[in-house]
Amino acid sequence: MKSLKYSVSFIVLVLVISWGYFAYVFAKPERTDLFVFVMIFPAIIALIINFIRYKSFKEVFKPLTTRLNIKSLGFALFYPVIFIGAIAFLVWLFGIAEFNKETFSNSSLHLGLANIVIAFFLMFGEEYGWRGFLLKDLAEVKGKVFAAVIVGIVWALWHAPAVYGLANVYEYDSPLLLTFVQMLAVFIFSMPFAHSYFMSGNILPPMIFHFVWNLFNPMVLGNIYRNTPGIMEGNNLLINGEAIAGVVLGLIFFIWYILKYRSKEVVAE
Repeated sequence: MKSLKYSVSFIVLVLVISWGYFAYVFAKPERTDLFVFVMIFPAIIALIINFIRYKSFKEVFKPLTTRLNIKSLGFALFYPVIFIGAIAFLVWLFGIAEFNKETFSNSSLHLGLANIVIAFFLMFGEEYGWRGFLLKDLAEVKGKVFAAVIVGIVWALWHAPAVYGLANVYEYDSPLLLTFVQMLAVFIFSMPFAHSYFMSGNILPPMIFHFVWNLFNPMVLGNIYRNTPGIMEGNNLLINGEAIAGVVLGLIFFIWYILKYRSKEVVAE
């Protein structure tokens, strides 16, 4: 049976280094925009560990070369769009948010090639570390349910200093409450991310998932990090996909994931 030493080493290193970087960034307001570069840390740490472990480019980059399938790509593209659309409809239906015609008319999907390349580089930074390394390693030792839960916890803890720091910069009423809610949302949302990886064993679907999410969630439901409204205008803490609305709706897939993968593991035993 494989050891957990590489997974534990990764968790300790990525949290300590990232939290240290966040402390540096939020020490001075003019450094705030530098927080985004922390997204490449998980991949850097995971790549170093994998090179030490495997000493083989083929093994190190296996999470990018494993054969893809249409189902995993389709899930990565459509799940976040449907999820965000469902939240937008529900918060409008229950009167929690209003449709902002001006914001809608000014919205644009024109990103430019350079921005797309940079975005996917940052997505690789996270997804190689979280799904291509930590999720994969934990699943091989402890199973896919355990792996997704632990990755969700670590991912939420990793986000926490950034959310708290930005909440103070952008003057949220309760930075601690926002941080707790966002951590819960990230934990729950780690399940569809895990599913998008396990469908193929390639990190490209989670990268696409992450890209689509980061594009449409702030556009439609507002930017929870910078406290700005989206096409649906309301309290970001209530309506955002990384806030209370995301937690509530996300529980459906969370429960489905636990039941589906746990049943497979019981059969395998």
